[in-house]
Amino acid sequence: MKKAVLTIALSIFAVLCFASVNDTAKHKKTGTEIRLVPVLAYAPETRFLFGIGALTPFKCSKDSITKHSLIAAFVAYSQNKQDYIYVPYQIYTKNNNYYLEGEADYYNYSYYYWGIGENRVAKELYNVRFPKIFMNAYRKITPHFYAGLDWYYENDMMGTSPSGGALSTGDVPGSKGSTTSGGGINLLYDTRDHIFFPHYGWYIKAASYFNSPQLGSSVSYDKITTSTSWYHEISDPVVLAFNQFNQFTWGNVPFDQMALLGGTKQIRGYYMGYYRDDILNYLQAEARVHLIGRVSGVAFGTMAFFGNYHTYPETPMPVFAEGVGLRYNYEKKEHINVRFDVGYGVSVEYYLTIEEAF
Repeated sequence: MKKAVLTIALSIFAVLCFASVNDTAKHKKTGTEIRLVPVLAYAPETRFLFGIGALTPFKCSKDSITKHSLIAAFVAYSQNKQDYIYVPYQIYTKNNNYYLEGEADYYNYSYYYWGIGENRVAKELYNVRFPKIFMNAYRKITPHFYAGLDWYYENDMMGTSPSGGALSTGDVPGSKGSTTSGGGINLLYDTRDHIFFPHYGWYIKAASYFNSPQLGSSVSYDKITTSTSWYHEISDPVVLAFNQFNQFTWGNVPFDQMALLGGTKQIRGYYMGYYRDDILNYLQAEARVHLIGRVSGVAFGTMAFFGNYHTYPETPMPVFAEGVGLRYNYEKKEHINVRFDVGYGVSVEYYLTIEEAF
């Protein structure tokens, strides 16, 4: 109950900050704006977390064809001496001929572990430090179809974990630390009418990652993901959005690189990693309704299956989660939203971030 009250209070305070603190620095020559945003959160594993972020929406060309790009940066520090630097980006070059997306991050953070698949263990809190860099680079083949290459790097340096717990034994793959480094091929099909808040269109992605010592990885494993999103405006204030996602991993997969159920963008209502395994498939749907001014409301639900190549699915029934949320249109010109969601699955989880879940 304490967590819920604190999270809701902090979320309301943060949204008010978004609404009232409109500090914008503008580059004199390019007109590029930098918008500051607060970072406020509370969780038992971090206690209070404070930080600041910056958003920079821009266009690489002033023509009407080139899509808008976005670079963001967030820095935060918690009462439990955890910290992170998170720098995501989406960049479209002139005429959308090239599209770059990815992240450059550093985390010193704590997470919970419940085991792999249905092999459950008592909840363990562990600390890990890791830099993470990934980049997807696409070349436009047709007006809506892109193809390209990707690269992913993450160096997990394990810290503390409970003595006598599953991770402390060293038997769990990756529990002594691991380095993931690999690349692959990406495909993208995009007919959305808007990048940050679509009203109609398709957004379909397929990615592959092949990790091996020859590419700098300490473990050999492979991963393929596919994601299909569809948007349809059924009336002026109501947009329906659907997303179907699949992840398949095989080989010597570290436990923190498996398909993770839960988090800010998928299966909201489950802590990220509450379930983890080789295979994850889910379908999520949202109804997005404009309420008043810059404020919108959202109702969402998810159905998911997970498992491995011996047992699939690992639960007799699908995993369900649902919830509601509010949106504040912080960057009105490009419709970049501040997102506050309350998801219910195995527990009640709260999420405060920017941009839509999909």
